[in-house]
Amino acid sequence: MSKKAKRIISVLLVLAIVATLLIILFACGTANVYELGPYSITEDEYAYLLSSYKRTIIDGLGISEDYLDYPIDSSSSTTYGEYIEKMYREEFEQSVYTLLFSLALFDEYGLEFTEEDEEAIEKAAKSVIVYYGDGSPARFDELARPCGFTNETIYSIYEKREKEKAVIHHVLGVNYSNLTETQKDNHYKDNYIHFQVLVVNTLYTQNADGTFSNLSESERATMIELEKELTNLLCHEKTDADYKILSALLKKDIIIENEKGEKVINVTFEELWANERINDDSVYPNGYYMTKPSIYQMSYSNTLSQAMLTKEGDVSVSVAKRFFDGSGSITTENGEETIKKGDYFEYGSAFVKRLPMQDMAWKDPVNKDFFTDDSFLTGAAQSALFDILQKYEKTCGYTLVSDTALLEEYSFSSVTANYVDYDYLNPSDEEDK
Repeated sequence: MSKKAKRIISVLLVLAIVATLLIILFACGTANVYELGPYSITEDEYAYLLSSYKRTIIDGLGISEDYLDYPIDSSSSTTYGEYIEKMYREEFEQSVYTLLFSLALFDEYGLEFTEEDEEAIEKAAKSVIVYYGDGSPARFDELARPCGFTNETIYSIYEKREKEKAVIHHVLGVNYSNLTETQKDNHYKDNYIHFQVLVVNTLYTQNADGTFSNLSESERATMIELEKELTNLLCHEKTDADYKILSALLKKDIIIENEKGEKVINVTFEELWANERINDDSVYPNGYYMTKPSIYQMSYSNTLSQAMLTKEGDVSVSVAKRFFDGSGSITTENGEETIKKGDYFEYGSAFVKRLPMQDMAWKDPVNKDFFTDDSFLTGAAQSALFDILQKYEKTCGYTLVSDTALLEEYSFSSVTANYVDYDYLNPSDEEDK
């Protein structure tokens, strides 16, 4: 065989290898993670949904992706990555299940998109791709590939989400107007917990001009002593001796008084909690109502976890943490490092008491901050739809099939948080863009 022929064969072999690699590359993301008869969630769609969900979680927890390898607190070996996987994976899979079965119900109910609907979906998807890709779908793909999807995924996801929304409107009404009192109350009972938080601040104080500074040495010594005695008092069964110790402590520097101005000896958790001179977190008179698990801001993520592990009526204690979002100067407890705006720091103890669920607390105006239309009604609608879909699964004639290998491959730690397509744009919102 001549050298020329050998070179030609070598070139052909290289081209064959390159072609094979290209096939593998472009086939990536086309497998189905979930199938339901003719309906499916593809690998790239699944990656999009998971990466978007991850972004929502880490934003809600107030952390960046870089923090996922760090422990959630100094006394725990659990990392933030492990934490969100444990707390939110089931909730995420439920959202994918709802999306997939909504596709089947869209056809089952005989729903259809108008030509205007289809144009609006395409316009919204195209606008996002142009906006985040600086006018170039190719540039968008460069940014999106680390998250596991491409510009084509946006079109398919937006269409499927609009079908899900159409099913919700058909079953539960526009703005969830068809939700029943029972459906709302079932969601409340199944998904919320009720607790109070008493925070003893042993580090800083807010000055009259709004700035922050460290407590004086005497103030700090008083609060540290109070912190210690409250731990002894609240975190085990109380005795007369406990009350006497606490009473003596409180009389020295911090006097607990009831509404009549009388000194309180057998002080309850609720009375301590309501006293702003002791509690740095006495905000809501009826306590907090939070979903379990919930995506919400800053220090309450640790507090919710603590509340979930506390039995009703019991009190538990953990380190109080927060972000420094004010002005002024605070140093760490050892006084060696200045806390800067945006720093996450420890400043005392958080005592959490798990409270019983009040009947229909979602209807009480005093709790309105926890049961807004955006959070509570949306959650109640999702719960109601999930119940409807589970019943439909038993009669629809389709079998839900999942790719176990792909499900194990994808996790909150293995995907990159999606900041390429930061917000899902409803077609109706696009006119304001």
